[in-house]
Amino acid sequence: MNNKVLTKTLIYKDEKIEYKVNRGKRKRIYLHIENGELEVRVPSRISDEEIEKVVTEKSRWIYNNLKKYPKKEIKELNYADGDIFQILGDKYILNISYDSIKEDILIRDDESNILEIHLRNTYLKNKSYDKEREKSKVKNLVYKYYSNLADKEISFSMEKLIKKTGFIPESFKIRNFKRAWGNCSSKKVISLNNELVKYSRRAIDYVCLHELCHLKQMNHSKKFWALVSNYMPDYKNAEKELKEKNM
Repeated sequence: MNNKVLTKTLIYKDEKIEYKVNRGKRKRIYLHIENGELEVRVPSRISDEEIEKVVTEKSRWIYNNLKKYPKKEIKELNYADGDIFQILGDKYILNISYDSIKEDILIRDDESNILEIHLRNTYLKNKSYDKEREKSKVKNLVYKYYSNLADKEISFSMEKLIKKTGFIPESFKIRNFKRAWGNCSSKKVISLNNELVKYSRRAIDYVCLHELCHLKQMNHSKKFWALVSNYMPDYKNAEKELKEKNM
């Protein structure tokens, strides 16, 4: 069943706060703030009145957190020389060159924090080759790199934390999420956002641990957070990184 999303408005301190209501298969209400936006995740059959009651009761918390974590302008990437890419918590500068090679390649230089793109110089002999075609080739290389890195690094964190906690999901998969870092289904299947690979190892570990702890506590109760804290006492630092850094 597909989740249904509606937009509603909260008035607090004479300010209009728009928020999205996401109805889906879940047991309780969750308030989720990301990049200056509030999403209220609720069970499918809950009434509008009950949703509004919870949002009103939490209006002060919502207001303060939206002010604390405002929406950030995300710079559009041109996939050109000088663009900045985030990898495992560090920033890398894109450097494009044309060389006598048989295949386009991407090399990550950790010493100089440069993401080297080497393209075949035979492209330059083609009169129809332009900046848009160059952009397309660079974008494909970067996308493939991130995808492969996510499979490797997120899987590493999951396997490490499964061993550490003894919490074993039915399976886990790495997906392209738009509005969540991870998810643990009622069938104990964990899904993780491939964008996590842009953040530090600590942040990746935190999200993996967070979802694994849902295998024992399918909520965000005090018992759940105590469980997370038991394995990662400084988890709030990782939360802060995920909220504050641009992706």
